[in-house]
Amino acid sequence: MTDILSTEVVPTISVTIDGVELQVPKGTLAIRAAEMIGVEIPRFCDHPLLEPVAACRACLIEVEGMPKPQPACAQVVSDGMTIHTQNSSPVARDAQEGVLEFLLLNHPLDCPVCDKGGECPLQNQAMSAGRSESRFDGEKRTFDKPIAISAQILLDRERCVSCARCTRFSEQIAGDPMIELLERGANQQVGIATGEPFNSYFSGNTIQICPVGALTSADYRFRSRPFDLVSTPTTCEHCASGCSLRTDSRRGEVTRRLAWETP
Repeated sequence: MTDILSTEVVPTISVTIDGVELQVPKGTLAIRAAEMIGVEIPRFCDHPLLEPVAACRACLIEVEGMPKPQPACAQVVSDGMTIHTQNSSPVARDAQEGVLEFLLLNHPLDCPVCDKGGECPLQNQAMSAGRSESRFDGEKRTFDKPIAISAQILLDRERCVSCARCTRFSEQIAGDPMIELLERGANQQVGIATGEPFNSYFSGNTIQICPVGALTSADYRFRSRPFDLVSTPTTCEHCASGCSLRTDSRRGEVTRRLAWETP
């Protein structure tokens, strides 16, 4: 008996981004469509494996026919839509600069001692899409640091931008929602339930998915800078799945192991 394989054809639509017309599958997010033509829109909360929440607002774009900038990570493109990113729209550029200015308002700017320095999206995007000078001259908010969420994870609360990547990863992918965003508004913070340590099997992934160095590894803390490391592709040996890993070493000593893209 011969099995007949049927493939579902996904309809495509036409969208114009920064003057470039392209065909994308129906239901594509604006931020993914922009990536198809090599346009990198700033983002912190966005991750291709997580549901969009538009929490950080760093990816604001101008969409013709809409009264105000829209978050590219949550904006589903429609047929005939015309989008202007920061590359072609002063409106989008000003909106992104404003968001980054607010995110940096109480950020400690401790890149020289932060473990994320050198591979930090906030650091990179502040340089590429932020203002060239700061208008803030007051005293920044500080908190006790580091907070030991578990034996593996340390929290530097003042670096957090409330993107909810860590909490969404724990709930949607790891399946053990032990970490949550607590309180609201300016007091919102990452935390765990009192008396319940964060004992997730995926603690390393939770650290890695943080885009700003708010969650750091207790074992790796202050051990090296990313540009001093030698990276080697390896394979996880904990099960038969063979997931790809990246092993980073310095002077012949392994300093950390990170999740890597599995072919």
